[in-house]
Amino acid sequence: MRPKTLTLLGALALVTAGIALAEEPAVKRRENKDRTEFPGTFVSVGAMLESLGADAQDTLYTKGALGLLAPDGTLWSFVDNAKGHGVITSSKLKGKEVRILGWKYPKTQFIEISKYQLKEGEKWVAYDYCKTCGWEPGDHKDTDLCEECAGEQEGK
Repeated sequence: MRPKTLTLLGALALVTAGIALAEEPAVKRRENKDRTEFPGTFVSVGAMLESLGADAQDTLYTKGALGLLAPDGTLWSFVDNAKGHGVITSSKLKGKEVRILGWKYPKTQFIEISKYQLKEGEKWVAYDYCKTCGWEPGDHKDTDLCEECAGEQEGK
């Protein structure tokens, strides 16, 4: 008799949870107008955590995955999607000063990247992701930048 009681209580809990979820407002999808600029430096998340005393085992698990060290010392990770993955895994960006345009998810310490600018000398160079091109020439083997991306890179 006890298993039936648990099953009935379990079913009641699921129905109640379903009603509660149905009453929750839908999550608002992020829009370009909601983007914010985040200045900082690309750093290895695991190495940064290790420098703070964590047993992050950077070379074993995070393998140098990049995050953003903000001017206030906050360490942000990136959403690992089509735009974020190329940044997260690019060792050539480590240590570079950057301004990221994207969306932050404060309760998670994550930023979803829309595009970014790297400081090269005294100027800022813009990088925007293209499904055809990646972030820059060579990202997709022998495919060079499409006309639209090439125009944006040249400031046209």
